[in-house]
Amino acid sequence: MTDGALLDLWESASAVAPVGRPLALLTAAFPHCRTEDLAAEPLGRCDALLAELRASLVGDGVEAVAGCPSCGGLVETAFSLGALGGDGGPDTAAELTTTVAGHDVHCRPVTLGDLIAVCGLADAESALIARCAEIRRAGAAVPPEHLPQEVRAAVEEAMAAVDPRAETLLGLSCPACDTQWWAAFDLAAFLWTEVERLAQCLLVEVDTLARAYGWRESDILALGALRRRRYLDLVTS
Repeated sequence: MTDGALLDLWESASAVAPVGRPLALLTAAFPHCRTEDLAAEPLGRCDALLAELRASLVGDGVEAVAGCPSCGGLVETAFSLGALGGDGGPDTAAELTTTVAGHDVHCRPVTLGDLIAVCGLADAESALIARCAEIRRAGAAVPPEHLPQEVRAAVEEAMAAVDPRAETLLGLSCPACDTQWWAAFDLAAFLWTEVERLAQCLLVEVDTLARAYGWRESDILALGALRRRRYLDLVTS
């Protein structure tokens, strides 16, 4: 990805709410894909595409820090996004049909479009279940809010099972107190932090060289990273 394309990516994703940012990133990074098609992809597939985007920007390796839930100490971890890809199974998650306590459940994977649609609703969890699962008892539809707690929990488990790549959990261990736990890794949020950092660095470089030489943004970005760095060294020396 060119530096100009990175700034375009950052600009387009900055204009939307956080819940819509993964879709904005994917739309900008994969222009051959229609936005509505990306919005209909299972979350696990979207994470795979975001991992491709991240690899093209800064590589496959990730270094992150998490807070220990017991002592509050910081725990460093490093891993490869490629290692999180599972066993190489199909990218497209399947639908699932099961029966729980007399309730017939048919569910499909959650998509980015689903998350965007329910964001801000008073009962977003029930709305998400209603979008992704059809639940019947004796042939009659049952709204999620009318489900017994054990049935609702089973439905949520089924929705997670149809797309196991939708959530990434990292096994961590605190060297200070030996606490071990599973921490959720939000690739979209992590990637957005990196995109913002890269874009800000580029903007500072453009601003510095534009002030020094009167060059246009497009000309500065076309120089390439190495030549820009040489000019920046001259300006600041």
